[in-house]
Amino acid sequence: MRRIVSLIFLVPFFSAAQEVLNAPFTLLGPRDAMIYTDLKTAYKEAETCFKLDLRDQAIDTAKLFKKINKLGSLQVFAIGNNNITELPKEFTQLNGMMYFSSTGNPLKKLPDAFGNLSNLTYLEFYSTNLDSIPTEIGYLSKLKILHIQNNTDSLGISFAIGYLPVLYDLLIYNSHIDSIPNDIGRSKSLKRLSLVKCDLDTLPASLGKIKTLEQLALDFNKLDELPSSVYHLKNLKYLSLRSNHFTHLPDEICFLTNLETLDIRGNSLSERDVAILQALLPKGCQVLYK
Repeated sequence: MRRIVSLIFLVPFFSAAQEVLNAPFTLLGPRDAMIYTDLKTAYKEAETCFKLDLRDQAIDTAKLFKKINKLGSLQVFAIGNNNITELPKEFTQLNGMMYFSSTGNPLKKLPDAFGNLSNLTYLEFYSTNLDSIPTEIGYLSKLKILHIQNNTDSLGISFAIGYLPVLYDLLIYNSHIDSIPNDIGRSKSLKRLSLVKCDLDTLPASLGKIKTLEQLALDFNKLDELPSSVYHLKNLKYLSLRSNHFTHLPDEICFLTNLETLDIRGNSLSERDVAILQALLPKGCQVLYK
């Protein structure tokens, strides 16, 4: 429930990602596969353990969890509220894993060989203590969705985030970000980018090079302007700038010819500014300002 509440304002354009979030065990892995909820049983039946849900369970990390590499068939794996601070190196041997989610575990870092998980398509961290998204993430060539929420440490993002070939949904929520690397503009597949409540006061100009971008949410930051390149994102349909420090948006916004929704609530634009925006934007574009 907490994950759904934190994303409630993003529902209109994150519906596809939310569908995966709500039913990952249904959508990923073998159809009708049994969901194991006991680690000892999973080890005994390792060949048929494709889905493992260990949320809200006490786990002996010193003994049981370090044998996790025995689960060679595992494809879908969720942990939550287990007081796990570190994933064992054996975790990186789960080469068949497509989905991994950690909720409420104060993870401090990811294993050095995290990039070995080459079949990962969905990766989610909620309420962690990570200090960085490491360079090794660049080896996750099948990763499509990356969600990080409520990270308590300052989060460094590696340049490798821009080189994930099929990543189309990146969401970072309520997590202080040191900076966005220029290499994010190298992305060839990113369609949904949400950097919400991340203490951002500036963005790289390279953001405007993500020609595939359709939905951009930058709510609850400290921004007072966007790089001019953003106004040339021809495929952008949704732009949300809620609760920032904007007092004006430039006439260049007229180049967003496919924009369907602009959300500027919680800023300091006058009604005259809003009227000018409405005249500049495509016919039928919804401007949310109250």
